[in-house]
Amino acid sequence: MTDRCSQLSRALGEPIAGTAVASTSVWIVLEHRGPWGAKAVPECDLPDPVKERLMGWQDTIAGARVQLVRQSGPHNGPLRFWLGVSDLVGARLVTWTLDSASALLELDVPALVKSLRAGDAIEGAREVAEPLMLVCTNGRRDVCCSKEGIPVARALAEQEGVEVWQTTHLGGHRFAATLLQLPAGLCYGRIEPQDAPGLAQAAVDGTVYRLDRLRGRTSLHSVEQAAETIWRGRTGRLETGALASVEHEQGEGRVVVTLRDHDGQAHEVALERRMLGPKAPPSCGKEPAPIAGWFVA
Repeated sequence: MTDRCSQLSRALGEPIAGTAVASTSVWIVLEHRGPWGAKAVPECDLPDPVKERLMGWQDTIAGARVQLVRQSGPHNGPLRFWLGVSDLVGARLVTWTLDSASALLELDVPALVKSLRAGDAIEGAREVAEPLMLVCTNGRRDVCCSKEGIPVARALAEQEGVEVWQTTHLGGHRFAATLLQLPAGLCYGRIEPQDAPGLAQAAVDGTVYRLDRLRGRTSLHSVEQAAETIWRGRTGRLETGALASVEHEQGEGRVVVTLRDHDGQAHEVALERRMLGPKAPPSCGKEPAPIAGWFVA
């Protein structure tokens, strides 16, 4: 058996539901063609004022996360920039073409996020119609991301109806290949190149791909992510926008998640966190740690 973290996690049966980055609903995505470090923005060669502004937005906008993206091969000319909100209701994604990364300094991103959520038109930006698929390939953060992610990014790029970019760390290297679908904010893991046609078609159709590949919806808490997967498995409801609200309440030894659909019906799922016994490294080169997962109580 290999000692790569993603293969160990898969071999030990570590649960995948509820492992996406949680409570994250604002996405700040910048094309950067230079090298990425393990800590992508602080260690890249963007101008310092741009790095400071990006990290400032991430620190001060609730639920915000910055991603750097690129495509393989040499590229010249203007850069792409995206801003998205992946709220459960009203997810949106817009994009700009910038002459340079420094042009970001002219944008009031906090105000733009409010406008996106209000449904306002965004001057100078184009509404993104097709799903944006960001595949983590940041091998400097974890070798699994490049080993597993690059073949998936190439396979997805051959599909119609989706736009595909390689991206920096999405969290959860041991679930590589991992990817993020915007604007829905769906995070998938253990994706393989043969998944590409079905995954792309599901994104175009507005449905969730295989539930055993779904790490979770990033705007939700981890236990809510797991509950959504369980609810979808029970009901067969795979349309991306099936839910109107999700909330959870801590009880004795369990968490009760209430999911409401757009018909006004409430559905409850009671979950508990269980340690599974086996140990696996959270990323390559790290010491093994006990693995756990969310299970129906």
